[in-house]
Amino acid sequence: MEKEYSLMNFLDRIIVLEEKFCSFVSETKKETDYDEDRIKKLKEIIIENIIIELIPITDSMEMFAKNFDSNQTKESEIIFLIFKLIKKFYKKFNIKQISETGVFFNPDIHEAIGIFPTFGKKKGMVKTVLQPGYTRNSKLIRPALVIVYN
Repeated sequence: MEKEYSLMNFLDRIIVLEEKFCSFVSETKKETDYDEDRIKKLKEIIIENIIIELIPITDSMEMFAKNFDSNQTKESEIIFLIFKLIKKFYKKFNIKQISETGVFFNPDIHEAIGIFPTFGKKKGMVKTVLQPGYTRNSKLIRPALVIVYN
């Protein structure tokens, strides 16, 4: 009889320990899920900050490329290589440039800083992009600065 009582106590303790263990596993999983979400959010913030820092560099490199003399030097080749690497980074993280002319002005992605008079069908269309804008995963990072036909 005493052995049966002792066995019952032992089984009860096993059940309690099993419940505690299951509770521990459940809580640990919740904390792990929470940490994974925080890590994903932090990663997005870091990527966005890097992009914000890279955009002015990209602007400068694009101006350099437009005004570049065809007599290439080793330094200019290096600059073009860096420019290609930045573009590759943009593609990897789904960063799109807003630089198209001849499209209708969209206040969600364009910022009009000037108007150009017209009497044709071009009214409301982007005439010139003075500074390209950028989006990432359809989220606006920087609007394109444009001149619009009016």
